[in-house]
Amino acid sequence: MWGWLLLSSATALSGPAAPGQRVMRDETAGRPFPTRELGIRQSFSPNAPWPADIAAADERALAREFGVTWLHRGRREAISFVMYRCPNQGRALGLARLIGGEALGDTVLTLAAGDDTEKRAAVRSFLRDKLTAWQATLPPEETDPRPVVLRKLPTQALRPDTEHYVVGALGLGRATWLPAPALLTPPGSAFAWADYTPAAPFDHFLIAEYPTPQDATAAMEAARRLASATCLVARRGNFIVIADGIRDLLRAQAAVERVEYDYVVRWLGAPPPRFGTPARTPQQDIRNVGQLLVSVASFVVLAGFGMVVLGTVAGGAFFYWRRQRAGDGFIAADTMLRLDLHESRTLPDTRRASVKRLTD
Repeated sequence: MWGWLLLSSATALSGPAAPGQRVMRDETAGRPFPTRELGIRQSFSPNAPWPADIAAADERALAREFGVTWLHRGRREAISFVMYRCPNQGRALGLARLIGGEALGDTVLTLAAGDDTEKRAAVRSFLRDKLTAWQATLPPEETDPRPVVLRKLPTQALRPDTEHYVVGALGLGRATWLPAPALLTPPGSAFAWADYTPAAPFDHFLIAEYPTPQDATAAMEAARRLASATCLVARRGNFIVIADGIRDLLRAQAAVERVEYDYVVRWLGAPPPRFGTPARTPQQDIRNVGQLLVSVASFVVLAGFGMVVLGTVAGGAFFYWRRQRAGDGFIAADTMLRLDLHESRTLPDTRRASVKRLTD
């Protein structure tokens, strides 16, 4: 009986999901992640709580900030490993650089620290081969895995392995040379920076990308206080560019101007006051008031002239319509009184009259 109960329970747990219930699983392009081949024992979705012993607290916080979609934990030959599944290859590159892992496509592989270097290398090689073989079955990606802001960094005199890509305040805090909070970090923003050798005109170069022009404007206002003789701050479209530790100002300005934003918005006519000169002179105010008065007077004169013309046309049309409707009137000429001017019927001479008449 106990065996029958155990068999029924196992069947119920492994059976199909209830109607309308979607089974969550890690997959890419419809292909499930090879958890069994990799030896993964536990998988956690982004909405599930992550165990505290799976990684350090700052590492888990960074993974959350990068938008990790799945977290897998496994063990092979007494070596524990963790795999972070990122939304794209660019975020995997950025997260791997910050936590010291290895980016394999959109997956970041980290191994627990240990003394057995050879065994750790063997486990890493095994996981890399399995994961690479699975990724080879996926459709090829047409986009460059490197984020745009990372590709915009100057390449001359760049220190190897100093490029960083982050998407939030926690990652931006790793730029220890940048005062905090120097830049705003709204959702959708991304940051890339690198260190440079003495042959470059600066020590550090950072590019911040913002999703909207309004966010870029607010970030530029917040970053203005960084500008100094050794720090150059400029805006290029939705990019905020910072060159720190300047040794050659002209070369640093040239490097900043070479950073081009791919999508440029140009104003038709004069830009709004927010993007123009912050302060106006009294002469500008007087000229603007004069232009306003002239515009109002012109509008009044044109409106009055238009009303006169419209009234004349409408009145003439109305009277013409009334005349056409009335037509020609009938005149009875025979009913008019006849004026008799015969000589015998003329009035007497007033000079011989004894009584003065009113007609005299």
